[in-house]
This record gives sequence, C-alpha cells and structure tokens, in this order.
Amino acid sequence: MNTLYPLFFKPVYKDYLWGGRRILTEFNRNEPEGIYAESWEVSDRLDGMSLITNGPLKGKTLHDIVQSHPKALLGKVHLSGRFPLLLKLIDAHDNLSIQVHPDDKRAKTYGGEAKTEAWYVLDATEDAVIYAGFNAHYPQEIVDRNLATRDILSMMHTIPVEKGDMIFIPGGRLHAIGKGCFVLEIQQNSNTTYRVYDWDRVDSKGNPRELHLDQARQVIHYDDVVDPRLTPKLLEETSTYKQWNLLSASHFEVEKWTIRAEINWPRFDQFEILFFRAGTGILTWEGGTHLIEMGTTCLLPAELSSLTVETKEDLELLRFYIP
Repeated sequence: MNTLYPLFFKPVYKDYLWGGRRILTEFNRNEPEGIYAESWEVSDRLDGMSLITNGPLKGKTLHDIVQSHPKALLGKVHLSGRFPLLLKLIDAHDNLSIQVHPDDKRAKTYGGEAKTEAWYVLDATEDAVIYAGFNAHYPQEIVDRNLATRDILSMMHTIPVEKGDMIFIPGGRLHAIGKGCFVLEIQQNSNTTYRVYDWDRVDSKGNPRELHLDQARQVIHYDDVVDPRLTPKLLEETSTYKQWNLLSASHFEVEKWTIRAEINWPRFDQFEILFFRAGTGILTWEGGTHLIEMGTTCLLPAELSSLTVETKEDLELLRFYIP
C-alpha cells in the first residue's frame, strides 16, 4: 500500500486591498468578515504554506511531504526541494496593478524568482477585461517614457473576458486582471512581482503602493504583441466524459474535464492538481474515499496508481500537471 494518497489542504487567504468576498460566497466557505482577495489552494511557500487536512498526514505541510517523500509525491519532475507550482483563486473586486514577472532567463540574470502564469476565468461581470501585452510594436524608449508618466495602459491590449476563457501570461509579459474577474491562476512557485502602475491608489495612511520601474524594465518583453487568449482543443469524448486541452506550455499543462458517470482516472508517474469547478462526486482510492464539492482542490501524488471518480451529475474539473 502506498504511503501517499490524494491530499486536501486548508486554503491560505490574502486580504489585498483590491479583493472582495466572491471566493467565500461562490464555494460556500464559512470564514470571518473581511477581504478575501486570493485563496492559495496549493502552495509551498513560507508566506502561505498549505496544511494537509485529511488522512494520516493531517497537520503536515506540503513542504514537509516534498522533503520526506519527494519521488513519491512529485515523480519524474522537479525534484528540486520544493513544490514547483502554486494554484490560486483570485477575486478582482477592483483592478489589480499593472505588473510583470521575470522569465527563467532574466531571473537568473537579474535576480528574483521566475514566474509564468495562466488564468482560467471562472466568471466575469459583463464589462470585465484583462490587460496583457502590447497592442502594437513600440520603441523601447517610448514604452519607458510611458511607464515613467503612468500612461502604460494606452499601449496594452485591453481584452474583454467571459466565463471559460483561458489566458496565458509568460514571464516578461505586462499584465493585470481587471475589476469583475474571478479567476483560477496556475503559476510557477514564485512571488516576484514588479508593479509598474497601481491606478494611483493609496493605502489607509495615504501612501501610494510602491512601484518597481527599474526592475520591470530589466524583464519586460518589449516586443510582446501576442494575443494572450487561447482556444480549447477537444482531446476525447466518450459517453462518460469529455476532455479538453486548454494550455500546453513548458511549465505546466492545463486540461478541462466534464464527467457524467464513474470513471477510472488516468494516472501517470507524476503529480497532478485537480480543481473541481462544478458538481459533486466521490474520489475513491486504495484505503480511502473523499467527498468532492464545488471549489474543492486536490493534489494527487505521483505514486498513486489508481483513482476512481464517481458522480451522478455533470462534474467539471480543471487538471494541472507538468509535461
């Protein structure tokens, strides 16, 4: 019998000033009053560590398991001493700052942690938009001038979004999530962010949030004019499930599944994260079962050889893994 089993975690909430309470109301989570801008669903970071809530490992952290069972948890990928991905829910009750993260190459050159990310839009208001990349080719000196004068928005793609959209944000791409977006974000395990514009907001003491223009100029991809929206590709359809590829990238793959009846979940020799967007069901494995509800996140360890997913209604989930 395997040591590891499907792991469930206590969410880590962040109260950034632009957040709301959609995370709680959408998924019937009972928490105190306050701002819930983000929920870190799977995280191996000191500033937001995932705590296991089920089974014999209850009370252990994700980092504990990475250290004690690296191959059993991670499998063939990224045996680097920490979990390689971070999964978040984000409720943009207001606009997030315009920001950028370094890619792998520039993180090595200039410091910081590399961060490529992607957003799956769980829901959006009618007027919701995201900002990502440049809307034309501009000389670098003109971009730098507009960064200094806080007029960078006029140079960026402003893209209306709706439920089900998939947005790719590689390191080096200027971006922001706009007001009214409710998204699921998958990213490299990083928290390096260079903020270039914050809508002239001030904190409770009247101070503007810090900007990082010098660091941003070192890592921005000035030639980035690519539309960040991706088109889903249907991979397989049977009488019991449908499977789509939403994103294929070097840092992670994203799939969407809808399941109509009991299936044996396809496993391979590495970890995967499942986020259950809609419906209810039951996960069954050797030695255990777990009820699945809308908004549940689960980490499947690499050594888990078999898993059954059972439902009596349409169960919708997002699947994340490293190729």
